[in-house]
Amino acid sequence: MSCFSHGIGLALVGLLLVSTSPWSTRAEGVEPRRLTRDGTLKLSPVVMNSLGDVVFAKHENPNLVALFRLNVGPGEAERLTSTVAAHQFDPAYSADGMWHCHAMSSGSPQLVLVIQKVATGETVEFRPREARATVRNPSFLPGTDRIVIGISDVQGHQIASVNRRGEDLQYLTRAAGTNCWPACSPDGRHIAFGSSRDGNFEIYVMESDGSNVRRLTESPGRDMRPAWSPDGRRLAFVSVREGNSEVFVMEADGGNPRNVTRHPGRDDYPTWMPDGRSVIAVSTRDGECDLFAYDVD
Repeated sequence: MSCFSHGIGLALVGLLLVSTSPWSTRAEGVEPRRLTRDGTLKLSPVVMNSLGDVVFAKHENPNLVALFRLNVGPGEAERLTSTVAAHQFDPAYSADGMWHCHAMSSGSPQLVLVIQKVATGETVEFRPREARATVRNPSFLPGTDRIVIGISDVQGHQIASVNRRGEDLQYLTRAAGTNCWPACSPDGRHIAFGSSRDGNFEIYVMESDGSNVRRLTESPGRDMRPAWSPDGRRLAFVSVREGNSEVFVMEADGGNPRNVTRHPGRDDYPTWMPDGRSVIAVSTRDGECDLFAYDVD
């Protein structure tokens, strides 16, 4: 199976600051560090704590997508939970590490949001209304009890939020096109997202209440999946502007975009390491799909 071929719902960050990252590739020109070596389809990695441990979705077998945890120390990635009853996608963690959420396949609706208090394991679900509806790409909004989500439901493909009890749905966009991949800034003031409202997928940013929407990118190729740096000064994102899928980094105002992966293989799903000096991405190399760490300084 191709690294990025997938069925419906496979689209699809809690970040804490530390001074160094064990995954970093420091020196200029040094090859990226390969973090996994099993070659199976992987999606949406996210850093779960200040140590730099990573959680990601993986095709464990052709009929099951499950969340796995890769620790900084030696060893292989292991399932996040011992029992997986349905497909799991799009993991996210609150900045304090006390809350976790992810998308889960459900039949009807097709994807629901599972919200978990980490200390107790207690979970609740947010279930959109329409039978074919999906919830994707959750992002905890710092300083609040809100989780920002991409939702495909009766209002179309929009950005919305719910509280940590899975209640009080509030729409933040009501725009044409597809609005998706929300990412909350570390200070909780802004939400970056992707949208096709102007005809082509570009990166936008808005205030956390949905006001003051600004377009940050403008390229003939798709720009997708924004991710904030830990200091809120930069955004990583995926773009095909140079002919294939690459990870770029730009200033938070959209300035100075630059390609940080530069490889003919496909690079996707960027997430920042806690020190802000490197990003992790899902990359195809020699026909295999794995996690790599790329220096961005």
